[in-house]
Amino acid sequence: MKVQSKKVGMMLHRRTRAISRLTSRTLWSRCWTMGLQSLMNLKQVSCLFLELLWQSMGTNTVTCTGESQYPAGPSDSPGRLDSFAAVTVYLRSRLLDTFSAPAASMAMRPSLQEAYTNLLNLLSSTAETPGSNHSFLLLGARGTGKSLVVHRVLAELKAKYNTDESRPVIGFVRLTGLAHTEDVVAFREIARQLCKSFNCKYSKAASLAENLAFLREMLQDLGRGHKVVVFVLDDFDLFAKRAKQTTLYNLLDALQSAGMQAAVVGLSCRHDVMELLEKRVRSRFSHRKQLIPEMEEKDFDSPGNSPRDVLAAMLAMPDSDSSTAQTGGPVQQWNSAVSQILSTDAVAHQLKLMMNQGFGTPRDLADVATDAVLSMDGQHKVLQQSAVLAGIASVRQVHDQQGDIVGSCSVLELFILVAMYRIKRRGHDSANFEMVHDEYCKLMEQGNTGDKRSKAAALRAFERLLASRLVSYVDSRAEEKGGLREFHSARVTVLLQEINAGLRLQKSCPGLLKNALAHEAVRNTFAH
Repeated sequence: MKVQSKKVGMMLHRRTRAISRLTSRTLWSRCWTMGLQSLMNLKQVSCLFLELLWQSMGTNTVTCTGESQYPAGPSDSPGRLDSFAAVTVYLRSRLLDTFSAPAASMAMRPSLQEAYTNLLNLLSSTAETPGSNHSFLLLGARGTGKSLVVHRVLAELKAKYNTDESRPVIGFVRLTGLAHTEDVVAFREIARQLCKSFNCKYSKAASLAENLAFLREMLQDLGRGHKVVVFVLDDFDLFAKRAKQTTLYNLLDALQSAGMQAAVVGLSCRHDVMELLEKRVRSRFSHRKQLIPEMEEKDFDSPGNSPRDVLAAMLAMPDSDSSTAQTGGPVQQWNSAVSQILSTDAVAHQLKLMMNQGFGTPRDLADVATDAVLSMDGQHKVLQQSAVLAGIASVRQVHDQQGDIVGSCSVLELFILVAMYRIKRRGHDSANFEMVHDEYCKLMEQGNTGDKRSKAAALRAFERLLASRLVSYVDSRAEEKGGLREFHSARVTVLLQEINAGLRLQKSCPGLLKNALAHEAVRNTFAH
């Protein structure tokens, strides 16, 4: 029963991790594509529950704001790793819970370490120097480690300044553009988190005006007591797309007020996010920003930045562990096995293929490490090379499945898909059919081809893309509303690499289409 539960848990984890990491995609279409629904019968759910219960031993329960509800368990302490089972539990806690103590022991690559140091120094000056308020932007593609840097910095600040939990010196408010772009929702959540951080009474019935007044009064009172608030805005660009940008204006305006100690940290994958800000908001922003670069093929052998070094940091146990002093101890044997596996030519070749196909992001490597650790079934005490290779194959398979779906599309459907991606590269996350058709016409005019199809045929191709979930409506109720479907906003749910893979599978794909997408790939490279 235990072995079966591990296999089911590992199999479901490979699929759900690939789904949950891309929130902008259509989740249920990914589930359907990977056959997840067929796995969820009663027996397997019970096995999965037992597996997750077993995995949770030694991990923390984490709230949506990133704060642990319970103190660290015994397995979070590196000094107690005196068996191979404890090593496995420790690594599972590190990889599955980004807020746990084991996760904090993982070494970061140099670019992340530099961003961590700069952000920590900036926020420390805000906490220690009255009137030293700052705003900061952390930019980088999805999966490069922006959230990891912020988690580490907030944990360090909390440990340094909040020595007495009943009287905290620094509080944190975390918002996401995926859920808090509405002003009413954003300021209600700000009020709730402020009350929770500083032990105040929270009123659910407060209006927007009341929450705005509460924010300023709270910041003034905290400033007089030399207490600090750090606002973290995930998907900062989504807040900037609001018509009036009320949330950003009020937060940044508070930094200009005397007697308040606060900082605003924004995370975004858009490098042109400053151009989206209104003049009144841009004038209040300090224009401090840092770019976290992606891992590139030229860095494959670069110390600290190579995929092997990143994967080793995820899988290796901390050297400060007391059991490393024992010759042949569990931690020493594990680290030795990890070092030997990652230095083999077979693993290096597969990692090279991942980088060439554009799947070698730190998030992809984290999936590889998680699959490898979850495959430990008790038959082997240390990590096996076959487990790492299976994890790499699993990550590649997730991307290849979407490429197969793209490759099964007709040529007209591929034109519509590429047209939507070109619109997305110009800064529009969504587009209706009329915009897509205009872009399609421009493509055909550039190629001077006479194969241009009618608008009605293009609309049917657009609807087939919707049916196959390669494109999805922004409003999930658009299909229920009916009406003029061509005027509902939709977005692409596949990556550039997956579209490229699909074009390679399409034997009748015209050169015009490949050149159009290759041009966008070049623009994407220079943008980062």
